[in-house]
Amino acid sequence: MSLKQETVFFGRQQLILTNERALFWEKQQMLVLSDLHLGKAEHFRRNGIALPSQPGKDDLQRLEGLILHFKPRHVLVVGDLVHAGANNEVALFGRFTAGFPGVDFLLIKGNHDRFPGDLLPELGIRAVYDELVIDTLRFIHHPEGHRPGLYTISGHIHPGVAVRMPAKRVIHFPCYALTEDQLILPAFAKFTGTDTRSLPRRARCYAFYEAGIFEVPQH
Repeated sequence: MSLKQETVFFGRQQLILTNERALFWEKQQMLVLSDLHLGKAEHFRRNGIALPSQPGKDDLQRLEGLILHFKPRHVLVVGDLVHAGANNEVALFGRFTAGFPGVDFLLIKGNHDRFPGDLLPELGIRAVYDELVIDTLRFIHHPEGHRPGLYTISGHIHPGVAVRMPAKRVIHFPCYALTEDQLILPAFAKFTGTDTRSLPRRARCYAFYEAGIFEVPQH
């Protein structure tokens, strides 16, 4: 893992954005990510689309690297932990969390998180919220309107940005989309597309790739 970082100030908090699709909130010792979509590849395979099983394992390997690097007390998934209910790939997450007994795994419920409540202990999830407010930050899966005095961190849209390169080439990168009162996280799962059309107006975009993270100038 070639970890690169970019520090931003949002909601009067200092946050560390990484090129590994998650941010770290040092004040709360919290690693924050969204849209892990565990089990997506297996769901596609069950529906007759041949896909390798590796994407989910690779995502958990990256998450392991981030936990070992930042040593958080909490890991917060801002929705869509799973893609389409429980399957063998989802069960990997329970074995994964068991390897970090000192870390609290928390979940903001997303639109894909449709599973029975008794599955949560098996997955190692300590608590599930519709939304969660900590200090000045409000965590919720769907990007929503501003609430006075709070700054929203969400996921759901898998933000991406088109960057014009030399020779008139355009490359699409996943990104963090940041406005004065809203921060939209990229999808943590690599096996997802990106949405370059649903970004908030005048958003500052922090695009990333395997070897770096950079701010895309506003136009």
